[in-house]
Amino acid sequence: MTSNNDNRMPAVEPADDGSARAVVTAIQDAFRRADYARMAALYDDDIDWLFHGPVSIFPEVGHRRGKAAVFRSFERLNMLYHFERHVTDQLIAEGDWAAGIADVSMTQRDTGRTIRCRVASFHRVRDGRLVEYRGFCDTFDAVEQTLGRELSV
Repeated sequence: MTSNNDNRMPAVEPADDGSARAVVTAIQDAFRRADYARMAALYDDDIDWLFHGPVSIFPEVGHRRGKAAVFRSFERLNMLYHFERHVTDQLIAEGDWAAGIADVSMTQRDTGRTIRCRVASFHRVRDGRLVEYRGFCDTFDAVEQTLGRELSV
């Protein structure tokens, strides 16, 4: 596998078999390319989506139900951050489930700060579409990076 200048993985076109691995790989590739139309085609209309994090700092995270609500959150994320890198280091899939760990870097548009984190994600696929997503990262670290200072606890 080779890398290109923008630190993105080369395009991976999975077999169109509807498996969890194929669907998640296609979604991740579309996300890296900011191809939200392609992503939307792979999301179930009634997706159950949850990214854990403090909504007081990251109002675009939290629980969302339905494709329209999820993509409104993506739109907001893209207004606040420019995604520089999203590389999946590990992806394990079995049946209709997949789990992955990704290295993510994004630039906060207002401040120019770079936020780097590792994201763990869990996906459930049915009939070739993502029906459930759960995402986690070290939100304490992400908050400190976003605020530009260490928090005393």
